[in-house]
Amino acid sequence: MPKKRRKLDVCCQNPKCKCYKKNDLKNIVRNGKKQNGTQNYKCTECGVSFVRTKGTIFYHKKLNKKDVAEICRHLVETNSFRGVARETKHNKNTICSYVSLIAQHCEQANDFLLKDVKLGVHEIDELWSYVKKNKKKWSPATLRTLSKAMHTAT
Repeated sequence: MPKKRRKLDVCCQNPKCKCYKKNDLKNIVRNGKKQNGTQNYKCTECGVSFVRTKGTIFYHKKLNKKDVAEICRHLVETNSFRGVARETKHNKNTICSYVSLIAQHCEQANDFLLKDVKLGVHEIDELWSYVKKNKKKWSPATLRTLSKAMHTAT
């Protein structure tokens, strides 16, 4: 039985596909789930399977978003890596690995804002304060759009 085609908020991530990075097409179907619970997708045009997390800190990782968010919360409280590892019951090397990934993605986002958007350091700080303060007011669609914009820019 063929898979049902419907509009999804993901697009093909294969640069060789004619539907590459084109939204609102019915070329993407769900294709099972990965071990960590991440939804797997498949492009019906080129046949390539992919996950939504490609290009993020969750790509090819076993921890789910909830665990990574918990690690981040502990790090923000200035806990040591060993302390975070004890609290989250993960290996210290896992914590170090995720801290490195998070730092790389933050650096890419800030570089984009500094170089491409040409914002100053204080403006970037104000932007992040504004985003944090108003995050609860925005719809999930707006937050996804912001996330995609940052992802495609880096």
